Amino acid sequence: MRSLFSGSVFYFCIMNTDVCFLIGGIILFFIFINVLLYFYHKNRHILFFKTIKGRNYTSIKNIETSIESYSKIGAKLTYYKAEIVFLNHEIFIIPFNKPILQLIHSPENFPYVSLRFNTSFKEIRNDILEIQGDTGLGNFKITLNFKNKNFDLHSVM
Repeated sequence: MRSLFSGSVFYFCIMNTDVCFLIGGIILFFIFINVLLYFYHKNRHILFFKTIKGRNYTSIKNIETSIESYSKIGAKLTYYKAEIVFLNHEIFIIPFNKPILQLIHSPENFPYVSLRFNTSFKEIRNDILEIQGDTGLGNFKITLNFKNKNFDLHSVM
């Protein structure tokens, strides 16, 4: 039995090759942009770790991260796994293929960090670190889940 959809798409591409090339070009353009962004962020992550190489830091990979940001315009909720770096009361969230986020406690600026948030509240409950603060445009709440990581959060906070 022959599918009606596959035959009609094939017929459409034969009759409208310019449209098919345009659609294919748009798809290739988006793939190219995503590859460029991947290597850009990967390079920034490598350079960031080179700048903190001689310092005493703790890094934990694959931490479940939830970021909620609230502003006058609206709210945004983001979930992903990230690498968390603790360095002298600073917390860096390094998600895969995304910019590095720094939770500021001191005035020191680190290179290759794209976003800096001022923290006002930190709390540890059941191996979950909850951080709240201000972005300049609104408030945020970040939840880092350290369950099953065999890591003592109190040692770095």
